[in-house]
Amino acid sequence: MLRRLSSKALASLYDESKERMAPGDRQDWLDRRLARQINFAYPRAPAVKECLDQAGVSPRHIKCVKDLERLPITTKGDLLKRQQADPPFGGFLAVPLNSLKRVYVSPGPMYDAFGSERIRATLRSFLRFGLPRPGDIVMVSTAYHMVPAGLHITDALDILGCTVVPAGTGQTELQVRLLHDLKPSAIFSFPSFVMTILQKAEEMGYDVSRDFNLKYVSGGGERHIQELRKVFEQKYGLVVNDFYGTADVGAVGYDCGLGMGYHYDDQEAVIEIVDPNTGKQLKPMEVGEIVVTLFSKTYPLVRFGTGDLASYTDEPCSCGRTAPRITRILGMVGEHIRVKGMFVHMREIDEAFSQLPEVLRYQLALKLDGHRDRIELKAEAKPTADHEQLSEAINRRCQEVFRLRIDRIELVSEGTLPPDCEKVVDTRWT
Repeated sequence: MLRRLSSKALASLYDESKERMAPGDRQDWLDRRLARQINFAYPRAPAVKECLDQAGVSPRHIKCVKDLERLPITTKGDLLKRQQADPPFGGFLAVPLNSLKRVYVSPGPMYDAFGSERIRATLRSFLRFGLPRPGDIVMVSTAYHMVPAGLHITDALDILGCTVVPAGTGQTELQVRLLHDLKPSAIFSFPSFVMTILQKAEEMGYDVSRDFNLKYVSGGGERHIQELRKVFEQKYGLVVNDFYGTADVGAVGYDCGLGMGYHYDDQEAVIEIVDPNTGKQLKPMEVGEIVVTLFSKTYPLVRFGTGDLASYTDEPCSCGRTAPRITRILGMVGEHIRVKGMFVHMREIDEAFSQLPEVLRYQLALKLDGHRDRIELKAEAKPTADHEQLSEAINRRCQEVFRLRIDRIELVSEGTLPPDCEKVVDTRWT
């Protein structure tokens, strides 16, 4: 169990003065902090020094957020290559490994260094929304294995003073039983899985409003959160909180409670929306890639490209905070996809099927089944293949490499798929 925060540290998290500065003052404050961060990271993180040196830029050249355009964007693929060449963190770690709070492992494998600032960011997102509160019982129904989702949220809730039910994923009927017996007021999970749990509860004869104590749903990682929000609010009377982040950078955008997008968490990062081809910063409501520079003394990523496409607005929010807001996640950039809350690299998909010689050609189809992501596979199999054994081998291999199970496998004869077929077809948003 983690120790509670000191009263001083907790007070600093409640302090919203920086978030309510006039836009000009806020920009000056960000520029000064960014210059200090680059000067901190340059001599301590070899990868940061290399990025600047190769761009012909010294720390003294980075005086404001606009100057970041002079630096290259580090994509997820770039970070993976750096980590493979210089394990475990590719030269971005600025502290001894044994000083980290946690090391998580994302598909790739990619190592994610978590220091105390990651916990602060998650706590801040809870506090800004106003839920959950100390003393609440919270069921965490997300993965605890390797990835940060379950354990990281549990750490933050523990510090906040909540009672945590670490339910994990799957076992939907058991999840329903936990909601009924333990009466948690909040659940943290991917929104689509929460919807699955509630639908299962209704199938089992429960009335969600009458038989449970559920008041609040928190989660992220899915693009159809707005559609689900309406169902949670209108059908079940639940309050919905969402935030933006990735395993690489943590939570860097939060919902103020008005559902008007994700406020930039300027305390933790500089966020840019940029043209994926040029790296140039875009104007409000123009669609580009979310790029993050962390104010981290632990893992100072500079211009990390999340791969998420979005737009932003700098129009005032009724909550009074002045930071821009990410309007919504619109898609993905590059050779990786987000499915079932996980990032999967195209290279991983190729790697999985390269070890299955009985598969001649394949195509993965990503679909929506109600509110849940669904993965379907059509694969050409050799005539001698045992279809049942091959299907089992495919699912086993996919879970080993990128930790996702194929929902439906259709094995077909050679020549069924065109030679130039796309390996992944995403029809979830068409």
